[in-house]
Amino acid sequence: MNQPRRFLVRMILFLAAVVSVASILYQQLWTAFLANAYLNGPILGVFLLGILYNFRQVIMLYPEVAWIEGFRKDHAVLSQQATPKLLAPMATMLGERKGRLSLSALSMRSLLDSIYSRLDESRDLSRYTIGLLIFLGLLGTFWGLLATVASIRDVIGGLAVGSGDVADVFG
Repeated sequence: MNQPRRFLVRMILFLAAVVSVASILYQQLWTAFLANAYLNGPILGVFLLGILYNFRQVIMLYPEVAWIEGFRKDHAVLSQQATPKLLAPMATMLGERKGRLSLSALSMRSLLDSIYSRLDESRDLSRYTIGLLIFLGLLGTFWGLLATVASIRDVIGGLAVGSGDVADVFG
């Protein structure tokens, strides 16, 4: 089993564990969700879109891995396979070479830096989604604190201390 497939299986197992815990705690989660559905709805929506996007990113690695494995097995298959997107610089560099493959340290470093930058660019939306979820969660926390402070203000404002003993108010 190749690496992306193992990673996808782990992602699915983790997601199944989260869904099973959520199904056990369904009633409490639903009550908490309905406490502020206008804020919790977008949070849940962004979360689900983030999950789908991350699954898509892992699935997009399958052709890249298949191309590398095909190249390792038989160099002649290289021309018959579709050129990968992520490994396009590597495919170009390897396609120009004939015979025994050897890359200089500078070529290898350049190739690895190019692949790293392409992978890093593909993770930008995931980072943005994580930051957005954190922001929305903090916004919900701030909103809840404001509601708590307003409730405390109403309780304190409703106390009538002038007509009786102070011990009756706090007793």
